[in-house]
Amino acid sequence: MPTVIDQVKSAAYTSVGINLLLTDAVVGREIATPKQFADRASTARTQATDALTDLRSRTEPVVAKITGRLPEQIGDAVQTGRNAVWNFIGIDAPAPTPAPAPAAKAPAKKATKKAAKKTAAKKAG
Repeated sequence: MPTVIDQVKSAAYTSVGINLLLTDAVVGREIATPKQFADRASTARTQATDALTDLRSRTEPVVAKITGRLPEQIGDAVQTGRNAVWNFIGIDAPAPTPAPAPAAKAPAKKATKKAAKKTAAKKAG
């Protein structure tokens, strides 16, 4: 039961934090909270920032594939708009991930003497 309560608290902090971040962005400064909620508001903003950063890092590769299929002008406009929204909220772009290196092929196995004899016998017979 405590894990469920922790998950609910985390979800509540994250949702409140996202609202705070959006309100801060619209107002243009961090809005003041009552003293008794200052610590909780700080925690909510931190959790929201972490959640949105994670969301952006997971969605950027998918969006890059999709916008790559669009005509260049439309793809550029979509990317510009997306970057403007993320920058307005204050979520940094994820660090580019390096392309995975191609897997090296395993060397071919050598034929055993027994298999070589069978192959030779089939060819001879």
